[in-house]
Amino acid sequence: MKLFIKTLLLSTILGCFILSPITFAKTYTTEEYQQIFAGDDTHKQQRAIESMILMGLEDPEIYKTIQTKIETLLPTATDKYVIDNIAWLTKGLGFSGDPQYREFLTNLSAGDAHKKIRKYAKRAVNDLNKFEIWNVILQDKTGYDDSQPHRQNVYAAALRGDDLELMRLAAKRIANEYIFDDYMLEQLVKQLKPMRLMDDSKLAIDTYAWVTRALASSGNEKYKPVVEEVAETADQKKLRKYATKYLRKFY
Repeated sequence: MKLFIKTLLLSTILGCFILSPITFAKTYTTEEYQQIFAGDDTHKQQRAIESMILMGLEDPEIYKTIQTKIETLLPTATDKYVIDNIAWLTKGLGFSGDPQYREFLTNLSAGDAHKKIRKYAKRAVNDLNKFEIWNVILQDKTGYDDSQPHRQNVYAAALRGDDLELMRLAAKRIANEYIFDDYMLEQLVKQLKPMRLMDDSKLAIDTYAWVTRALASSGNEKYKPVVEEVAETADQKKLRKYATKYLRKFY
């Protein structure tokens, strides 16, 4: 009951203050993705795109549908809502990590489309370059646990990888989506004992701070000693400070 109350309180607090659109990302089937992006419900399309990051989608037809939707909407991209929709769709195309879309996104970023569309297309090119590498990690099923949902397996794969930025993004999503089952928490613990990619860089410290924060956010007393150990023994003073802060506000 105590843990339930803490988790409920955490949900209320984070619901008020977290601005990231990744909170409570819904899972869709391949057929649902196709229907959503072929349709005209922009809200559903945005929600679907939110769910796509880090999910390592394996059906390339989904991204072809997104590209087709962008091409269909571009001639009418004078309305604010159409421009916003194209920007979201462009963002989703960057998550594909598929080099076949690089030329399309590059041309879109340098073309005569609305400046917001060009800005998001430029970002999408950068995302595509990252996800071209990341999706290999996310789709590596050798470490998957067949008893776990797909999302948990993908996030665990991201944590196991050798890319700090990808690990940080996974930890953020675990915290923001409140995925606090024992399997997911154990994956976080494995990254803290030991901190195999830790160095004195800002990225490394921030990454392991997020891993620690995600673990503390669970409110599960079983894992509090792990957070305490980070607060007491981490080599980096800033990381110890972060962990101490999480202990004071142990969720």
